[in-house]
Amino acid sequence: MMQKALTVIAAGALVALFGGCSSTESEFSTSDSFCTTKADTECKHLALSCGVGADACKSKRAQVCNAAAAAAGGQGRQYKPNSARPCIDKIDEIFKEKVILPEKEAEVVELCERVFSGSVAKNGPCETSLQCDGTMVCDKGVCADKAPTKLDEACNNPGQVCDKGTFCTLRGQSKFCVAKKAAGEICSAESPCVEDLRCVNTCVARVTVGNKCDRDDECAPEAPYCDASKKTCLPKYQAGTSACRDYGAL
Repeated sequence: MMQKALTVIAAGALVALFGGCSSTESEFSTSDSFCTTKADTECKHLALSCGVGADACKSKRAQVCNAAAAAAGGQGRQYKPNSARPCIDKIDEIFKEKVILPEKEAEVVELCERVFSGSVAKNGPCETSLQCDGTMVCDKGVCADKAPTKLDEACNNPGQVCDKGTFCTLRGQSKFCVAKKAAGEICSAESPCVEDLRCVNTCVARVTVGNKCDRDDECAPEAPYCDASKKTCLPKYQAGTSACRDYGAL
C-alpha cells in the first residue's frame, strides 16, 4: 500500500514537472483561441454602442485579431499564451466604462499587442517596443527596462520615461524631466502642454463634444476622439463613427 502511494506521488510530481502547463496556457493554447475570446469580450461591451449585432461584431473582431497575429508573425514576434489572460481582463475592465478614455484604451493596446512579442534582448537594437523581449521598451534605439522618471530627474539613459505632466528635454548638457506647459503658456511640439490641454501656440482648453478637431489630443475627456470622417470630437464607439467599422458596422 505504501509503495503504491509513493508511486502515485512520484507520478504526480513528474506530471507537474514535465507534463503540466499553466491554466492560462491551457485556456489560450493557440492564437485562434485567444482571438476568439478577445472578440467575445470586446463585443460584449461595444457591439450595442456601435449598433452592430453580436455575431457580426465577433466575426469582424476575430478577423481583425487574426490579421494582427499574422502581421506579428511576419515581424518575427511570437505568440505568448501567458500574456493572453491579462489582455482579456484589461479589455473587460476598460471597455465596460461609459466613456473609454484614450489613455485607458492605450493601456489595452499596449498590453494586448504584447501577446505577440519580440525577442530582442536588453540593449539590443530596436525600432519599436514590440520588438523587445518581455515588457521592455524601445527607447533611444535600444531595448531597455522601463524606468519611470520624476520631475527634475535625469532622463538620459534608455528606458527613463518621464512621469505624466512632464517631458524629457535638454537642460544644459544633460536631459531632464521638466514640467509640461500650463494654460496660457507658449507651447510647441517640442514643448507640450499638460495632458488635459491642447497647444494652439499657447496651451488652451480641449475641444468639447460635437466641435471641430483634427487630432484626438485636441478633444476633451467627455468626447475624447476626433472622428476621422466627421472631424468632430465624439465618443469613439457609437453608431456612425469610423471606429465602429472595425466592429462590424457598415
